[in-house]
Amino acid sequence: MNRIKFTFLVPVVLLLASTSSLANNDVAEITSVIQKYFDGTSKGQPELVKQAFAKSLELQYVDKKGQLARWLGTEYIANIKPGKIKSRRGKIISIDITGNAAVVKATVTTTTTLFTDYLLLLKVDSGWQVTNKIFTKQKR
Repeated sequence: MNRIKFTFLVPVVLLLASTSSLANNDVAEITSVIQKYFDGTSKGQPELVKQAFAKSLELQYVDKKGQLARWLGTEYIANIKPGKIKSRRGKIISIDITGNAAVVKATVTTTTTLFTDYLLLLKVDSGWQVTNKIFTKQKR
């Protein structure tokens, strides 16, 4: 009986260890992508944001009239003034990964506003990319 348990448990433990290692790599890679977004927007480095965001990225939010509004990622990046430092601090709240898809909840704090971002990521051949972003903002 002990031999059967051992024979069964070893492959399971190895599979879990392998899965855990892959998940840790994905968390590190996703964290790096999100950090590029944080740094690019706060340090005036639009090229970093371009590295983090897929070309097809769209931002969605609720406008002042309570309506769904959309903003193209290319327009968002175009508004980042190269070299202009902004007082923004980003923080990852959570990362949820399933296969090659992930959701990151993050906050970006300015002197007057708290933004909460939900970033959708996909792992493509070149690595993880933010493919969509929804956000909300609150006065501090």
